[in-house]
Amino acid sequence: MYILIMPVKDEEKILHDVIESVINQTVKPVLWLIVDDGSTDDSPKIIQECVSKYDWIKSIKLPPHPRDIIYHVSYVYKRGFDFIIKYCDEKKINYSFIASIDADTVLEPEYFEKLLHEFEANRGLGIASGGLYHEINGKLELSTKMENFPSGTGRVWSKKCFFDTDGFSLEPSADSISNVKATLRGWD
Repeated sequence: MYILIMPVKDEEKILHDVIESVINQTVKPVLWLIVDDGSTDDSPKIIQECVSKYDWIKSIKLPPHPRDIIYHVSYVYKRGFDFIIKYCDEKKINYSFIASIDADTVLEPEYFEKLLHEFEANRGLGIASGGLYHEINGKLELSTKMENFPSGTGRVWSKKCFFDTDGFSLEPSADSISNVKATLRGWD
């Protein structure tokens, strides 16, 4: 059982596909929070259509705030994580994993199922993500350079690891900081 957050900022062109990819996961989140970071396109309308169809999908809209290039991404993610964790506590929603994706990421249907199997196979696993692909000569190729370093979108933390590493910090490169904290605290 996992909870999922996804920040959105003006993603109307791909948002339907991203939403469908989460709705069609073989293992769905118990709660999915979509964080609207002040979209000016039709993203809010698309989000509301989705929220009205599924009771396990919620949305918040962040108030206008300065867009600091260094801290902005971690600010949006942190607000989402803080909200969903508090919501789960108040509603007594149980979960064992905390996940995030970017609003421009279309997932294969078994994405979260595969990652959760990795956690089952390794009880010491704290953070995982899918592969990182790069476009090389017009083709997508899986990078093997950072095989043991979760990166980018589609990250999953075990709940224990997330709280053991003080959650998602308001820092530049907060995902990298999370990885380092997890390693220093003995997590894979």
